[in-house]
Amino acid sequence: MMSLFFTNNTSNTIYAAYAYPSSDCHPTNYSKMGWYRIEPGDTREVWSGSVGGTTFYYYAEDHSNSWRGTYRTRLPRSTSSDFHWCWNYSSGSSRRVGMRRLSIDSSVDSYTVEFGRTSQLSTKTTHKALPSKSEDSGIRRIPRRPARFKKGTPVPVKSKR
Repeated sequence: MMSLFFTNNTSNTIYAAYAYPSSDCHPTNYSKMGWYRIEPGDTREVWSGSVGGTTFYYYAEDHSNSWRGTYRTRLPRSTSSDFHWCWNYSSGSSRRVGMRRLSIDSSVDSYTVEFGRTSQLSTKTTHKALPSKSEDSGIRRIPRRPARFKKGTPVPVKSKR
């Protein structure tokens, strides 16, 4: 079966969302959808079809952990209802999260993201005859804020020459 799967290897219920390429969304050609409720030990199919050559983004959380990245977007605050939004869309009841980038090699047909105490990725690979080409998504990584200096720590000064 060719698909993208999420597997919960924790002892808590996880709520997950992901983003996928979508020509229906402008100016950023990605849609995001969720919340997928995944019970401990369960696996959910979130994308049906070959995943090879595709870049996805995902975010997941339980009551005490989150699996996130540095690609910022807004998702519904409540995990109790489903959503399907374009990347740039938000509502008054949304919150900013960082999604993790998942770029899948063109030779892979199915892929499983396993959520555990530390996020682990695994692949189930089947070779495909013709690789697909991915286009620039327009999604940009947001750099982390610079660390603040502690009191008493010398601040580096650029010399003027």
